[in-house]
Amino acid sequence: MAGSVSEADVAGASDDGARAGADRARSRDDQPGRGKRVLLVGSGDLSEETRRALDAAGAEVYRLKDPNDRQMRTAIEGGGIDSVAVVSRNDAVALRFALMVRYVSKDVPLLVTIFDQTISEQLATQVSNCRITSMADIVAPSLAGPCIDEGLTAVRTSGDEAVGLCETDGGIEETSLRAPKRRRAAALSRALFTPYDKSSGLLLYGATGLFALLVIETVLATLVLDEPLVDAFYGSAKTLATVDPNPAVQDGPAWFKVFVSVNMLIGLVLAASFTAGLVNRLVDRRLTGLLGRRAVPRRDHVVVVGLGQVGLRLCLLLRSCGIGVVAVEVGEEENVGLARELGLPVVVGRGADPSLLRRLSIPRALALAAVTSDDLDNIRVAMAGRSLDEDLRVVMRAGDGGVANETRSLFQIGLVRDVHRIAAVLIAAEALGSEAESVVCVGDEALLLHGDGRLETFPAPAV
Repeated sequence: MAGSVSEADVAGASDDGARAGADRARSRDDQPGRGKRVLLVGSGDLSEETRRALDAAGAEVYRLKDPNDRQMRTAIEGGGIDSVAVVSRNDAVALRFALMVRYVSKDVPLLVTIFDQTISEQLATQVSNCRITSMADIVAPSLAGPCIDEGLTAVRTSGDEAVGLCETDGGIEETSLRAPKRRRAAALSRALFTPYDKSSGLLLYGATGLFALLVIETVLATLVLDEPLVDAFYGSAKTLATVDPNPAVQDGPAWFKVFVSVNMLIGLVLAASFTAGLVNRLVDRRLTGLLGRRAVPRRDHVVVVGLGQVGLRLCLLLRSCGIGVVAVEVGEEENVGLARELGLPVVVGRGADPSLLRRLSIPRALALAAVTSDDLDNIRVAMAGRSLDEDLRVVMRAGDGGVANETRSLFQIGLVRDVHRIAAVLIAAEALGSEAESVVCVGDEALLLHGDGRLETFPAPAV
């Protein structure tokens, strides 16, 4: 095998050559990848962690980072490859490599990491013998569990039902999710009277003030001027809309004239506020709402900082579990528009800003999830959240083992999930033919979870 694929053809071969890790694999008989040859295509941290997991499993790993057609054909046709794993964070790149693999061979088992659901469905339809997964789908359950309850290591969805997975002495057991009781009346009042953005406040308080002035002047006109209720309402509405004053006020007492005059001036200010808020919401792109699913929750919610692939999947999973969620993203990236279509409230801003987190009611939140693609940014977000609430539950995403271990040992500010290593375990297992459905974290190990509840240990680096 090694002789059939040269280093010139297999760019970026693992370690010193295409057989990196093979000697270590031969020293252990219990490794699931022993004797299997896997072609790993793609570059980046996730691909590198997958290579390490495959090496630990005893597989012979052949690495192509950015192959052309000739290199791909040489590796597949001349190397006796058992399976191909295309691992990339870029859907377009992964799709290109997958089509290239299937053009060279229509039979070799193919595993591809693709995030976009539409592309995944089309690829599954057009390409045979192909399994599709994504890092976001793999790691989101392991992030969601600790966000909901500190005793949960992950959540598991089965159809429309979600259950929690907790760690026990014997491994993992399922438990019902105890989502906070949603008090609709209280949630509605908080959404109405504590709106997140200024335009919502102007719109809400302007409308509330105008309505209050209308009711008060109508009642007083009925009592003071002895007008019928309909006439009093009609005259008050004309005054409030600055169409025409109520003619009956001219014959009323002086204090009532002063009261109506002040009301007219206050109404002018409130009408301007209401109009400004309404115009702003109609003209600007709105990422949050006053009511409904896009209203920013104020209690028993999870604040997710980072709306990349992992952040978006985490938000959707938490919402399916009955947990209120609001996402924070520094700019209006592609996923922000997708989140808007899906009804997720999104706040554009810097997640490490304590004033922003305070406006998102961090002290009353269930947890803060820092899941940006930058480990150091996640640390800053976690520290900002802890500065507002020392007891805040923090779940952090990490992608580099060194930073993850340093964060856990030195800062002690939250639970760390090394998403690349967690995802690499399931990707490597699937590339070797495993039927495992998900991966769960037990201590520093990532265990494969099968559909029947059976746990399987995979010899991958600690997570």
